[in-house]
Amino acid sequence: MTAISLGSASFWYSEDMEEQVVVLNGEFLLLNSNTRRVEKLGGTMDEAREALKTLGKFEEFPAFS
Repeated sequence: MTAISLGSASFWYSEDMEEQVVVLNGEFLLLNSNTRRVEKLGGTMDEAREALKTLGKFEEFPAFS
């Protein structure tokens, strides 16, 4: 899935479309649409990638690499 940009926010969807990485106000967030859980991934793309790897979710976001 490709990234979507809406003004100051950007979104990357997981392959199953249940989770999104969102950049909002300079912060990378992981949103889960089923549980409505929000996790902070960091302030840079590199920090967010590392956080996704730590969470075991990096492979679910091929467009984010």
